[in-house]
Order: sequence, then structure tokens, then C-alpha cells
Amino acid sequence: MKAVVMRGYGADAFRVEDIAVPTVRRGEVRVRVMACGANASDWEFATGRPFYGRLARMFMRVRVAGSDVAGVVDAVGEGVTGLSVGDRVVADTFESFGGFAGFCVAKADRWVRLPDDMDFTTAAALPQSGAIAIEAFEGKLAPGQRVLINGGGGGAGPLAIQMAKRAGAEVWAVDNAAKQEVMRAAGADHLIDYRNTDFATLSTTFDSILDLVATRPMRTVAGCLTPTGQYRLVGGATKFIIAGALPPKRTGLLMVPQGPDMTRRMVALVARGDITSHIGETAPLADAPAALARMGAGEIAGKLVITP
Repeated sequence: MKAVVMRGYGADAFRVEDIAVPTVRRGEVRVRVMACGANASDWEFATGRPFYGRLARMFMRVRVAGSDVAGVVDAVGEGVTGLSVGDRVVADTFESFGGFAGFCVAKADRWVRLPDDMDFTTAAALPQSGAIAIEAFEGKLAPGQRVLINGGGGGAGPLAIQMAKRAGAEVWAVDNAAKQEVMRAAGADHLIDYRNTDFATLSTTFDSILDLVATRPMRTVAGCLTPTGQYRLVGGATKFIIAGALPPKRTGLLMVPQGPDMTRRMVALVARGDITSHIGETAPLADAPAALARMGAGEIAGKLVITP
């Protein structure tokens, strides 16, 4: 089968190659991949930057990246119940990855059935990005509170904007100028081009800041918070992640529980029409290396999805 394999580190690490179709062991399910959403972690694995991406790739032995997988069940392993060949499913396969390929194998309990009317591209945009959006804002905001989302125009940003708006928040969204429209479409009230305006210098203070691409120390951003505000960081330079948290837990990492529960919840929100998936680009597997490089350079507004 064709797969996007990582060779070495750098912007050109992704290569399309022929590899063996993965076998199915007990308790696992193999899926014919119809779509796979790309995440910042995929780019971090390939480039080895920030450094934790290199460490994670090494210790998790990731060869084929891609973990937001949607497709059709092709085979079920011994002991698997509840799923059958032909079922339409989606999963966050973060433990095993392998989504940028023709077939992907993961534990059976990772896969979530898709509604009949949800297409694979929409579904593949949801698992990791949806988990971030839910964990950041569901049940954690009050109407009228001010929220800032840094990196609001990428894969997770539009979902996070919509979750904050559902809670009644007033949302500032930060990204480059080319991503302004996707942030507006997601419902952002205020748009900031980080190339022209440093959000840390704004006179406005925020009840919640979600930082998807940390570029400054936590202590610097803490000055943008209200007295009871919280800053949560998802990704960015290692030096900003490991330093500077402030008590009492006003700044720190957003600890996102990954797995089928979060995926199922976001699929349900989209199926009901409460949330919309914003796809910035779809690219066939053969063109995935170039598309992933564009994503890594911040040139894709919304989610990048790789298809067969």
C-alpha cells in the first residue's frame, strides 16, 4: 500500500512509499483509510521541532504519522465485538498513528461509528482538534466572558472558536492575515493579525486564553489575564512550555484527554449542526508531503485533510 513515511528530520522528511498492509492482531481493527486529518504533532514529528516532537517520535516509534483517521472497517481481530467489516468509523489513533496510508490498524475501542450522513473528510477533521476545543471551553465559560485564541485559524482554532461562542463568550482570534476569513466564519468577534499586532500588548484583559502556538513565556501572557483569568497552552516552543507557570494554576498546559469519548462527543456536536468543521484543504496521499509542508508554514486556513 502507499503511505507517507518519515525519513530523517526536516521539512522534506515526508516521503510517499510502498509499505506492507498492516496485520490485525487480537483486539484490533483495520480500516481502509478514506481521510486523515493532519495535526501540528505530525509536522513536529517530521521536523523534530520543537524538541519534544523528536522525543515523542523516537519513544513512540512513529514511522507513518496521521492520527485523525476516518474510513471503512476492512478487518477485525480476534475478540473484537461491536464492529463489523463495512462499518464507517473514525478514531484518534494517537497511540499507534499510521493514518497517512491506505490502511490503518488501531485498538478496537478507539473507533467510533459515524452517522450515515457524515462524510469522511468532515469526520477526519474532528478527533484531536475537537478534543482540544471541548477540553478548553466546555463548561468552563460564562456568557459575556472574554476569550482569546492564539492560532485561531489552523486546524483546532475554528472548532475552539465555536465552542467558546456556544458558551456565550466574546472571542478574539489571532493568526496571520490569510486566515482571517476562516476565523470570522467560525464566529470570532475580533480578528488580530499577529504580524501587525502583538496580542500581549492589548489593553483588553481576558478571562481565558487558549494558546495553540505558544511564542512567548507564560509569565508574559499572564499580564493579559483578568484577576481570575486562566491561560492554557497546547503547543509551541519547548522553552515556553516547560517554564514560567504561575500559581494558583492560572497558567499551564491544557491537558487534553484523548480517546473515543472526546471523538464521539465532537461527532455528535457536528451531526446536530451545533459545530461546523472548517476544511482548509484536502490533498491526495501522493501530494501529502507538499501539503503538510504548507500546513507547517502556516499557509492553510482551517484543517488539512489527506485523502486516498
